[in-house]
Amino acid sequence: MLARRRSFIRLRDTERPSTLERRSGYTIPMPYELIALDLDDTLLHTDLGISEANRSALKEAHGNGAKIVLASGRNLVSMEKYSAFLGLTGPDDYIIASNGAQIIATATERVLYERTLPPETCRLAAQALRAVGLPWQIYVNGTIYYSEGNDWIKEDSRLSGMPNEPIGDVESFFTEGQIKFVAPGDADKMPARLAEVARLLSGKAEVLVSKPYFLEVLPLGVDKGEALRVLAETLGIPLERCIACGDAMNDLGMLKTAGLGCAPANATSIVKEAAGYISELTNDQDFVADIVRRFVLPGGPGKVASPKGARLDGGASGRHPGSA
Repeated sequence: MLARRRSFIRLRDTERPSTLERRSGYTIPMPYELIALDLDDTLLHTDLGISEANRSALKEAHGNGAKIVLASGRNLVSMEKYSAFLGLTGPDDYIIASNGAQIIATATERVLYERTLPPETCRLAAQALRAVGLPWQIYVNGTIYYSEGNDWIKEDSRLSGMPNEPIGDVESFFTEGQIKFVAPGDADKMPARLAEVARLLSGKAEVLVSKPYFLEVLPLGVDKGEALRVLAETLGIPLERCIACGDAMNDLGMLKTAGLGCAPANATSIVKEAAGYISELTNDQDFVADIVRRFVLPGGPGKVASPKGARLDGGASGRHPGSA
């Protein structure tokens, strides 16, 4: 028996997910038709690669008709290699990018849904970040533009493959609005900075910490959960037939929106509190493959091994700045 903590699911190897109930009393729906997956620290291993165990499970689910949706803080440019590796390039395949600010069709790059920060909010965001001592960066047409040079910019370019440039004429970038701001900084100082920036931008923008060292400013009302709701409605899939997997604060919305929210063992405590299922496996132990085989594919629940084989390597160790 896999013992669960209070309010979570208690599973036995002989039980089918369709018969399981939360202690609150509602039945977990089956079959699940859509799986929304955070990338960094959820689907991706620490080296930023997709393992063969995760790939094979997702390809099998996709082949059986399940929609696989990558949902990340990354933008299209730094997500497309992962969707291509998983074969998510059909006419009905989509990604959720920029923490829910965009829904994009992978085959055509058509933008199904997009929310931006209006020009005045961009100016206020830049002022607020400057007031708490944080540099910031924005992503435009595959280039990272930064307000001040810092070590994270170089790392972001190295991992994402996107070039970087100083922003220069700030106003020219703000006139058309922006999708989001990312502000890197010391993890121990971030909670206080988060509180202050959220206060300064209250009612104007969403402010969150996607990783302990990244603060993000997003359009008001934007999160992965809202994007998941929009996409599920577009595809005609009930939310109760959606699974969402994530590890960090920026995943909370979709874990709460989906019929079943799943957290890896390496998730933050706040995410584990929100999740309907907490795995014993970390991202590096193929948590996603286990979720897919446990809840989506016929014959679950069950554990999976980590077979050797093809994998998409991230090309470097570490975490992708501004992503989740």
